[in-house]
Amino acid sequence: MPLSKDHKPDDPIEIKRIEAAGSSVNEQGRVDGNLNLTRALGDLRYKKKDFPPEDHPITANPDTFEYEMPGDLDFVFMGCDGVWERKSNDEMCAWIYDKLKDKKSADLQGICADLLKNECLSHNHTET
Repeated sequence: MPLSKDHKPDDPIEIKRIEAAGSSVNEQGRVDGNLNLTRALGDLRYKKKDFPPEDHPITANPDTFEYEMPGDLDFVFMGCDGVWERKSNDEMCAWIYDKLKDKKSADLQGICADLLKNECLSHNHTET
């Protein structure tokens, strides 16, 4: 069950804030032709002194939600866009459940390390 919503530049609410801050979204869905996201802690060049934080083209302000968590919940997995661009919610759950079946790699810390090292990080860190 997804507990969040991606903040992508083609979302009408995001477009409105981005354009009000003097930036734009191009045909490829990138802010000022660069980023394919609209919420981030870094990316300081998109933080504008003349605007409150919630109005920056790329803001760090989160959307927050409250959920009743079921008692039979197996896990909650949180990841940034670099993780979710590699696997969908369904693919991620299937991958984690597959790892949990293997008693050798059933610890969650090891599963997360494996995910980042073998599934998400570029094997050639010099690639752009």
